[in-house]
Amino acid sequence: MKKVHIIALHLAYGGIEKAICSMANIFAGRYEVEIISVYDMPDAPAFPLDGRVKVRYLLKDRPNAKEWKAAFKSFNIPALIKESFRSVKILRDKKRSVIEAIKSIDEGVIITTRHEDNVLLSRYGAENVLKIAQLHHDHAFKKLYVKGFKEQYGRIDILAMLTPSLRDETAAMMQGHNSHTGVVYVPNFLERYPENVCLGGREKLVVSVGRLDAVKRFDLLIRHFAAVHGEHPDWKLRIIGEGNEREKLTALIHELDAEAYITLTGRKNSFEIEEEMLRASLFALCSSSEGFGFVLVEAQSCALPCLAYDVRVGPGFIITDGEDGYLVPEGDSAAYEEKLKLLMTDSDLRAALAAKSLEASKRFSKENVSSIWYSLIDEQ
Repeated sequence: MKKVHIIALHLAYGGIEKAICSMANIFAGRYEVEIISVYDMPDAPAFPLDGRVKVRYLLKDRPNAKEWKAAFKSFNIPALIKESFRSVKILRDKKRSVIEAIKSIDEGVIITTRHEDNVLLSRYGAENVLKIAQLHHDHAFKKLYVKGFKEQYGRIDILAMLTPSLRDETAAMMQGHNSHTGVVYVPNFLERYPENVCLGGREKLVVSVGRLDAVKRFDLLIRHFAAVHGEHPDWKLRIIGEGNEREKLTALIHELDAEAYITLTGRKNSFEIEEEMLRASLFALCSSSEGFGFVLVEAQSCALPCLAYDVRVGPGFIITDGEDGYLVPEGDSAAYEEKLKLLMTDSDLRAALAAKSLEASKRFSKENVSSIWYSLIDEQ
C-alpha cells in the first residue's frame, strides 16, 4: 500500500483545510495516509476525518498575530518586543520543521498545498518520492509565484491546479524554464451531497459563507442588501463565518440600522452550514478574489442560485451566467443590486436557476475527482 503524506499549515476552519481533509478521506480507502500539520490549532481537525488518516503535528506553539496586535494597540512595549521575537521564532521553526518532515520521507507521495511549501518540497524532496504540489491561493500570480513556477519548482513532478485555465496559464509560464513538472487540472470536490433537496418551500433568505476578512468584502454585501431591502422588506441576510472583520461589520450593520434583517451568525460546522443553505433561497458572494470558490459548489449542491462578482478565476469557473446564477462585472454595484432585486422578485426564475445549480454541482463529485487523483498517483 502506497504511503501518501499531505503537508498542511493547520487543520482549523478554512477552505484549504477542508480540501485537505476531503483529499485525505478519499485516499484513506486506497493508501496509507498521513497529514503533517505544522500547527495544532484549537478544535482541529475542524472537518471530519476518516479514522484511518493519521495526523502528526510539528510544533507546539501557534501563530501569535492576535497577541502581537493586542500589544501594539495597547502600546505595551515589553509585550510587543516579546511577541515580535516570538513571531520570528514561530516562523523560523515552521520552515525548519517542514524541511525536516520532507527530508524524513524517502518513499511514497508528498503533497504540499502552499507556495512556500511547494518550494521546499522541490528543494528537499527525495528523488524516489512522487512530489505533488498544489496551489489553493487566489491565483493573482504575483511575481513571487511566477518566479516559483519558472525557477523553484524544477523538481516538482506534478503541479495540480484547480481550474483548466489556471493549468494552461501556469504551463505557459513554465515553458522554456521548467520541462520536468507536469501541470494538471484537479478541482476541489464535495465529499457528500445533501439528501432530498427540495427546490420549493424556501425562506426569503439570502445566505453567504466565508471568513470575515477584507478579501471577502462582506461590507459591500451588507451595503448592497441594505440598499435593496426597502423594496423587499420580508427578506433577510445571514452571513456565516468568523474573522478579524467582525467588529467592523457589526458596526456597519448598526450604522445602517439593519440589525433586524442582517445577521452575523458566527462560525458554524459543515452540517450547520448545509442546514442554513437548505433553508435559504439565494447565495450571494462579493469576494474581490477567489481561487476556486468552493463555497459556491456547496451552495449549488443545496440548489441555491448564486450571485457573485466576476472576479479572477473562481466564480466564473463555477457559475454559468444566466443558467444557474449570475456573474456581475467587477465594480458594477448597480448591476449587482439589480440582479439581487430580480432574484428576490421572481420566484419562477429562482426555481429554474436552482434546478440547474443543483445539476451543475455534480461536476465536482467525489467519484469524478478521486479518479483523477488515483490516475496521477497509481500511474507513477
